[in-house]
Parts: sequence; structure tokens; C-alpha cells
Amino acid sequence: MPPGPFPYPFIGNMPDMMCDPINPLAKLAEQYGDIFTVTFPGGGASVVVLSSASLVREARLGRHDDLSGRSPASFYPWGEILGEDLLTADYSPEFRFRRRVFKSAMHVLGAGIDEASQRVGHAVDIAIGDLETRKGIPFSPKKLFESSILVQLWEWLTSKKVQLNDPTIECLSLFGEIVSKQSMYANMYQMIPYMKYLPTQFNRDIKRAQQIKNEIFHKEYQAHIETYTPGIIRDLTDSFISCYEKEIAKETTKNIGSMDDIASLMCDVSFGGSDTTSTSLAWLFLYMILHPDVQIKVHKELDIVVGNERLPNWTDVENMPYLQATLCEVQRTSGLLVNAGSNAIRDMTIGGYHIPKGTFVNLGLAKLHHDKREWPEPEKFKPERFLDSDGKFVGWSKLHGFLPFAVGRRECPGQSLAKIMMFTFASVLLYLYKIEIPEGDEIPTADVSAPAVIMRPNDFNVVAKKRNNFRKKAPSVLP
Repeated sequence: MPPGPFPYPFIGNMPDMMCDPINPLAKLAEQYGDIFTVTFPGGGASVVVLSSASLVREARLGRHDDLSGRSPASFYPWGEILGEDLLTADYSPEFRFRRRVFKSAMHVLGAGIDEASQRVGHAVDIAIGDLETRKGIPFSPKKLFESSILVQLWEWLTSKKVQLNDPTIECLSLFGEIVSKQSMYANMYQMIPYMKYLPTQFNRDIKRAQQIKNEIFHKEYQAHIETYTPGIIRDLTDSFISCYEKEIAKETTKNIGSMDDIASLMCDVSFGGSDTTSTSLAWLFLYMILHPDVQIKVHKELDIVVGNERLPNWTDVENMPYLQATLCEVQRTSGLLVNAGSNAIRDMTIGGYHIPKGTFVNLGLAKLHHDKREWPEPEKFKPERFLDSDGKFVGWSKLHGFLPFAVGRRECPGQSLAKIMMFTFASVLLYLYKIEIPEGDEIPTADVSAPAVIMRPNDFNVVAKKRNNFRKKAPSVLP
């Protein structure tokens, strides 16, 4: 195992991990280097921490599935909430079966680029409609983005059209908030297991999230089972059911799970499809406020490419290198995913060190995205990092030290949809509006006050002022 801070009896490296309330492992990497080991209290498990792009790529791409596990202990409490899903489940025959069902269902529904871009366009139209009614009233960008995306995802999952203020959307938003914020105390509960049985707010939140899953996702799944007609696909849930039946007929392995796991796949679509993207877009609006020169450059590019007779859409993506570079720099600078990682499913070697089977390996994405060896002046917000000498966008995967969706067998399965969402929301809203701080409000900062699975900026409001560069009265992304 790699060396690291000396673990004290019973408490392990708990004192060392109090060095930084938000991301202590990145702080420890400054002292212990690109690969080191920390130990949890109470004779707990050891965690190997990586802090360089080369080691992350070696670990995830060496033998393709060596680092593909996700044990219940390492991913508590998210596994308790999400159940038999794809985001938190261990690498197993059941996981591989569910992944086949998921991919087949997306294919059957026709969830390609054209279908996805059209659905994202609907979500952007919802956001525009809300902004048009506000008429300059301040709003929370995270809330607007999340609700707009959830409305469209819910229709995609269930065929049901709902409004932004529908109770279902409020419950889905609360579900995502609970799941994301659980990491504030998750490490403590992982290190001291008996705390799972205490009457704490943390445990009450877990029960509330489980209740939402049963009341919303499982109930909707049951309704689809009762009304499902083979050969007729109304929505993604029907597609899940159809593909499950086809895949289980080909399966020879026993105890591969049950069709009830579809409710967990529905959770993945709702939470995985909304929380990361809406948080990324909230960070974008924050950086547009903090760096008005960047917002001006984005506006200029949009005006040149789009003109004033239509709105931007996904087909414009190749003609907007600066906006794409800005979205990448948002991903790099925000440190969106701090604690991404997985367990070794067999003994393996990383950086010349033996890593025993079952060891959790933290990928240290926030640290490597601020690594001075990869990023000169990493603390500065500079979209130009992602442009070549001719001003062309270098791509999401060309830079060695940039891994916003991780890499390998457990990389983000929804990254294509996430890119479409981020580009379409950003291009349309920044084309139509100038993002400013409400009059009298203090300038927000890029500081984060609490750890989470997905690092959210502190709450802030913005005003969207019309740029008056669009001639039509009723802006819509869709034809």
C-alpha cells in the first residue's frame, strides 16, 4: 500500500482529515504527493488517494475493470437511498445486466442526439417561459435549471406533463438535494457505523429520501406495470420494462435481480440527469458574474454565429469554440466532483504500489484539475486553456489533465446528454440575456461552505436582463 500519514489507534487519520472541512484529501496531497493512503477510525478501511492525471488514467484504464467496484460501505448512504441502480451499485453480474437494460432502453426509445437535443430544447423553453414572466425579478439559477430539467425528464420517464411548481417536481428536487448533501456527514457515518442507528437529522433525511423514492418512482413504476402493453412504448419506463423482459429471456445467470430494480434506474435518470447539469449551469452563471469580460466574449460569439432571426441550438456547437471552452473551464475550476472513486475488484497495482482487492481508491479529481503541472495559474478562470493557437476548441477529452466525467468502466454514462444540456441552456440563455447581480446584493464568491457529492456554489441570485438582439416576440428553441 502507498505510504501516508501515520494512523493513530482507533481514530485512524481523523485528526489529519480535519485540516480542511471541504476537501481534506486535496490538502493532504500537498504533503504526501500523488498517491497516498489514509485510514478511517475504529479500525476502518484504508483509502488510497490519487492526485495526478497519469495515475488516475493508469488506475482506470490499465486492466479495464480492475477499479470498477462500489462497495456498500464506501458508498453509504447513497446505496441505501438509490437501491439497485447504476450510479452506486457494485460491479457484479446484476450491475452488468442492469446496464444492458439501461442501454437497450435508451436505444429503443430513440434517445440519440436528435431526440436528446429536442427534449433539451423543451426544457430550455420552459426556463425561458419562466424568465419572461419574471421581468427582471431576481432568481436562483440552480433552482430554475433544476426544475426545468426535471419537468422534461419526468415527461420523458412517465409521459406526464407537469409545471415547474408541481408538487412532484418539488419532491424530485428535494430528493436530489438530500442525495447530494449527504456527503457532508457520510464519512463520519462510514467511520462510526453505530451512528446509523441514532435519531439524527442525517438518518431522518435518508428515510425521507427513501420515502420519496417509494412514493414517486416505485409508485409510477407499478402504474406502468399495470398498464403496460407489449410492443407499445409510451416513455422511458415502458422501454425499461420491455428491454428487461427481452434481456431476462436471454439471461442464464440466476438471481440477476428483479424488475423492481427499474424504479432505481428511474432514480438514476432523474437525479443523475438533473443535479450535476443544473449545478454546472449554476456555476456558469456565477462565473459570468465574476468574470464579465468572459460573458462579453460569449455574447459576441453568439451574435456572430446566430444573428437575430433565430435562437442557438445543438447544431451550432462546432461553430462556438469559445462557449465550449468556457463550459470546460467551469467544469475544471468548480471542482464539481470531489470524491469520485471506486473499489478494486481484484488485487491491482497503481504507481508501483500493491492495492488489495476491495480497497477504495479516491480519484482526486478536484486536486488534479488544479494541478500546476497540468494547469498554469490553476486558480484563474481562463477559457483560453481549451483553445488552440488558432482559436479552435481542443475538445472535452484531448487535454491529459481534464477528466470531468472520470474515465474507464465507471465513467459517467450520461455525459453525452450532459454536454447537450449544458451547451443548449448556456447558448440560448446567454444569447437572450445578460446575467447580472441584483441591485444592492453583495458580489457572490466561488467559495463552497459545505461538502457534497456534487459541489454546489453558495446560494446566490441573479437578474437576467434582455439583450434585445432577437426580433421574434416569443423566443423558442424549437422550430
